[in-house]
Amino acid sequence: MKKVFFLIITLLLSGILMPAWADKYYNRLLKSQDGEMKYKAALEYFEQEDYKKTIRLLEDISTQFKGTEKSENILYLLSTSYFKRKDYISSEHYYKTYVNTYLRGKNYAECLFMLAYSEYMQSPEAELDQTPTVKAIEHFQLFMEQFPHHVNAPKAKELQNEMYDKLAEREYLNAKLYYNLGNYMGNNYRAAVVTAQNAMNDYPDSKHISELALIIVRAKYHEAINSVAEKLIERCEDAREECYYYLQEHADSKHKKEVEKMAEHLHKIIEHSI
Repeated sequence: MKKVFFLIITLLLSGILMPAWADKYYNRLLKSQDGEMKYKAALEYFEQEDYKKTIRLLEDISTQFKGTEKSENILYLLSTSYFKRKDYISSEHYYKTYVNTYLRGKNYAECLFMLAYSEYMQSPEAELDQTPTVKAIEHFQLFMEQFPHHVNAPKAKELQNEMYDKLAEREYLNAKLYYNLGNYMGNNYRAAVVTAQNAMNDYPDSKHISELALIIVRAKYHEAINSVAEKLIERCEDAREECYYYLQEHADSKHKKEVEKMAEHLHKIIEHSI
């Protein structure tokens, strides 16, 4: 009977039988209490990239096969099927379960990489909470440390750098917000400087370095020219030095003339106050 049933499944998956027959036998399969038969059918559906049916069958039998040799493969197939269906929350859950359970599993390296990839795919826009981004960075790092020569190691590094850039962008947006607030309810220029400086220290290879540096220049400039008399010279000198540093480090910047004008203005204030 089982041989006949699997022959029918094979014909269904190959497209030889009509969809109506496919639905009929799939529904019959769901009602079956034969875990072995469901497992073999799930493998067939997986090969045919019918991940929805694969998941349904494997979810039905996962508890039944817990602790057996098939349990590892069920976790792997569930993880992959959920990822293929773009359900990254579920794929993250199952990949994490796999790597925590099968440290020496045959698919451990792949599952660790795909765990990070699932978190990477959940990473939101820079303005939003970056918890998935941080988790992806940590797991990509763990993967590269454990498998530095793996075929996916270069991809892990590339995606990790992309996540670092997103964190840097988030800090840039925070610094920009402080800068735009100016002296509203306090000295937000100082907060902009601190936020941008911390971001540059934390993400020195980020593509946002020039933008962060410009925020620092602008914030120090406006903080200086709006200072009280006793802090004016000190802050103007500091801001002028920041302008010179920016012009040296970012000589090709499209904001070069703007920074030069700020430096000139600061110089005149200093000269006039001496």
